[in-house]
Amino acid sequence: MSARLFLTSLLTAFLVTGCAASPKVRSFGVLDPKLEREALYIVPFDATLVPPDFGDPIFNQFVDYLNARRKQTRVGRFVILKEDLKEVEPAWLVKQSYVSGDIWGYVESSGCCSTDMKVKSRIYLYEPGRNQPTLEVFVPVEDFFEHDRSTIQSARSKMGKKLARELADAIIKKLTP
Repeated sequence: MSARLFLTSLLTAFLVTGCAASPKVRSFGVLDPKLEREALYIVPFDATLVPPDFGDPIFNQFVDYLNARRKQTRVGRFVILKEDLKEVEPAWLVKQSYVSGDIWGYVESSGCCSTDMKVKSRIYLYEPGRNQPTLEVFVPVEDFFEHDRSTIQSARSKMGKKLARELADAIIKKLTP
């Protein structure tokens, strides 16, 4: 690899990493991490305009990360809510703690030697008795890869794992006493 190409790749890496947005967390009320929660339900994410093989693995990894760190919280278990929210009895749902979310805005910009990738996600944490979320976490993720060093499938997987981890970390942080 020529020195010029190496320096260009290095500069691009610093720019992409340096300009990457960080998660934004907004609270809409008081979330008591000391409160014992028997279950926290997880609603499958709504994935709009993302590759079909991208959204489901992120959701599954998100749930895996939550379960791996559950003992740091006072949550008894994280349970995937199998039904669509529209099918769930509203009187039951308003009594539960649950997380819902969206993944959208997936963009790939390919050049001759590399591809830039971006995606956005937002999750909401609802507490019992509230119709509005107590917590909102917005996570944009940007990454790039050089075509001679990786494949699009590998780069998507890496970016998806990063997104799932950042979303789970934000929830765990708020639920840790």
